[in-house]
Amino acid sequence: MVESRASDTLGSVNRALSLLELLAENNGLTVTQLADRLGVGKTTAFRLAKTLVERGWVEKDDELRYRLGPGLLSLAPGLQVGQDIRSRLRPIMAELHDETQETIHLTVLQGRHVIYVEQLVSPKPVHSVSTLGSRSPAHCVSPGLAQLAALPDDAIDWVLAGPLRRYTERSLTDPADVRKELQHVRSTGYAVNRGGFRAEVGGVGVAVLDDRGKPIAALSVCMPIYRMQTTDLEAVGAQLISASSDAHRVLKVSQLS
Repeated sequence: MVESRASDTLGSVNRALSLLELLAENNGLTVTQLADRLGVGKTTAFRLAKTLVERGWVEKDDELRYRLGPGLLSLAPGLQVGQDIRSRLRPIMAELHDETQETIHLTVLQGRHVIYVEQLVSPKPVHSVSTLGSRSPAHCVSPGLAQLAALPDDAIDWVLAGPLRRYTERSLTDPADVRKELQHVRSTGYAVNRGGFRAEVGGVGVAVLDDRGKPIAALSVCMPIYRMQTTDLEAVGAQLISASSDAHRVLKVSQLS
């Protein structure tokens, strides 16, 4: 029986997490097996599993067995970016900041959004500022598109199965259009957003990858749309690709030390 660990915890949350832990340890479980191991009724186990399936964190196969789903893949990178990584990447961000004189963001992909975990604000009078800890839809911003492009197909399928909300006239709302854009990102190595989330703001972003090619985070250069029109975006993309390589090397060295 799953016991309550503290009076101020939520039993339903504990049970959902316990269900994920069970699936991480077992290669597929039925509702009956989940109910037995969680110590709950079959109806409760079914509702927990159904909720997690809807979020993409669990999937059900043809034999009615539940397994961990691809939605978890887009959550995992966020767990790796703590204060240590932010401090290690800050010098690289500072170099980009000096080169571009624009706002530099460090973001992580969590679910269908990117979370802003660090930024260096442009010294120019007109600039973009994001609140640390705030989030933007991944399909509408350059750091989100850059990280989505590095995900496996099943994780991308999960992201695109959700609602693709239109925020501006430049928002990508058709899954086919997003896939086409992701393919372009893979071919160039960087993503470009021209007002997809906020009409007056755009940017260029690149993913920071681990040794397996999975996105850990993204670095991006953010600027007003009117300045994008006179900016050499290919040059900015090249700067970001170089910065991403530096970031990968720095993080790899830190893991070995």
